[in-house]
Amino acid sequence: MQVAKQFKPTKLTLLTIMLCSMLMLMGGAAVAPALPLIEQVFPGQDTLVSMIITIPSLAVALVGFAMGALADRLGKVKVLATSLVVFTAAGAVGFLMEGGSDTQLYILLVFRFVVGIGIAGISSAVTALIAEYYTGMDRIRALSYQSAAMGVGVLILEYTGGLLAEFSWREPFLVYLIGVPILLMVLLTMKEPRRDEQGPADRVVPERKANKRLLTICYVTIFVAMTMAFLLPTKMPTYLQTELAVSTSVTGLFLGVHGVTNACFSLMYRRFVQRFAPFTIIAIGFLLLAVALLTLEVSESIASSVVMMIVAGAGLGMVCPAVSNTLAGETTASTSGKIMGGYSTCLNLGQFSISLISVPLFAAVGSSYPVMFGVMAVVAIVACLAFVVMSRTGVSGGHGAGA
Repeated sequence: MQVAKQFKPTKLTLLTIMLCSMLMLMGGAAVAPALPLIEQVFPGQDTLVSMIITIPSLAVALVGFAMGALADRLGKVKVLATSLVVFTAAGAVGFLMEGGSDTQLYILLVFRFVVGIGIAGISSAVTALIAEYYTGMDRIRALSYQSAAMGVGVLILEYTGGLLAEFSWREPFLVYLIGVPILLMVLLTMKEPRRDEQGPADRVVPERKANKRLLTICYVTIFVAMTMAFLLPTKMPTYLQTELAVSTSVTGLFLGVHGVTNACFSLMYRRFVQRFAPFTIIAIGFLLLAVALLTLEVSESIASSVVMMIVAGAGLGMVCPAVSNTLAGETTASTSGKIMGGYSTCLNLGQFSISLISVPLFAAVGSSYPVMFGVMAVVAIVACLAFVVMSRTGVSGGHGAGA
């Protein structure tokens, strides 16, 4: 372990971490613009087709914690590299599907689940590596970059998927081949971080207990935030293409705007945290999500859709780094994989849950997209008020997000 003990992350290591982080929300991002086309290939199976986007998130929710524990046991870099192989191979299989039959759809869904297993390993390992490679403001900066990379990934992958969908519904699955060059960078630029048990100064660290109440609040928060945020890639493509006659490539660009704004606000997080407590930042983020969702309730137009994407991206760009940085402050080398695996689990469970919630909700509001977004806005307002109360009563804390 001497080589691993002496390893210090370089700028190329940070770049590799950011590239891996781009894949964390890629379960359905690349193929979301092609969703209406896929519905035509598998007529009468709208619910199952929507799961092409969300079933990777279910897989992450089911195995995310286990993958984090596996990373703690076997090594974060090993799990990351293996997960990239699984992610790339299973993701690209969609390009080989013929479509048209229920059997083909079921096979595709199985491989989409395997994609989620790969994402679970990537998400848990890469976020745990940030918690171990960096401390203090360096960690805050790295986590801000990670959230920004997730947003940039949405832009690149949504828009690329939209362009490829102009050819057919299969081509967007080729985007998953991006895992090949990222895997090579992982092998070349990353090594296992130092273990805490070496050295007298480190032995006390594993004895520190995480604040379970704080962990629970963070897990519930990211679940709720991602439930609202993932309503956009699952419902906006159909809304834009059927109600506003927008093309698939432009749809991808619309969804990408959300990612760019997310990235910009994530990069500004380290400035926010110098002025506001993490729970105050989360409250502001939920307020922005509420404003975004209410925008479409007030006006049904392309302009309002753009505003919605921008403001929603800003809100998510404040919530995600605040939650991940708070959790990182609770980790040790022996628990980082499990704690961040829990984060990955709740993040993706929130994404998957929207496929189960949106169909009955859409029917309950009379198949009205604006009303559906309005209902979710009410949830965001309640979350905002809850964090205002917790921030004022001092229910935040822990061992220090920036520790």
